Amino acid sequence: MLIGLFIGICLTIAVLFIKLYKNISLFSFKTLAFGIDFFVIIFYSIYFFHPNVTVKLVDGKMQYLLDAGAGILAIIIYGLLILFINDTFPMVSNALNLFIAFVGVSIAVPFAIGLLSPVIQIFIHGFTFNGDIILSQNHMLSLFFKYMIFGLITLPIWRYRMNKLEEF
Repeated sequence: MLIGLFIGICLTIAVLFIKLYKNISLFSFKTLAFGIDFFVIIFYSIYFFHPNVTVKLVDGKMQYLLDAGAGILAIIIYGLLILFINDTFPMVSNALNLFIAFVGVSIAVPFAIGLLSPVIQIFIHGFTFNGDIILSQNHMLSLFFKYMIFGLITLPIWRYRMNKLEEF
């Protein structure tokens, strides 16, 4: 009786863990497809807009509202520009979106490893992460492997990104 209850609880936890892993994977996949470049656009638009324009126009907390408006406007312009390029120049759009997806993966993978490093340290006691992924003792071979892995991760994200752009 108790062993059946224990096995049932373990199976329920396993199924919930698999569903949670699937949802996290799908969310991170969608974030890699569009979220990274949107984040970079918002960050740099606020970074350059705030000291050059916002500080000179308004005072106090209204500056942050104006910064947020500039970031949202930059995202809208960026999205419309990407859609225009996709409709007008499909070959350029393919290459541009492949490059954007590759840059997004190159930013997101080390960031994710950095966030997961405390969990990894539980299982691998000597693990330290300094922001660089080292896969070999040879520096050039390590860079080759790293960018090959990034390229393999980039391809399905690029395909998803292009499918979503073609839906619009």
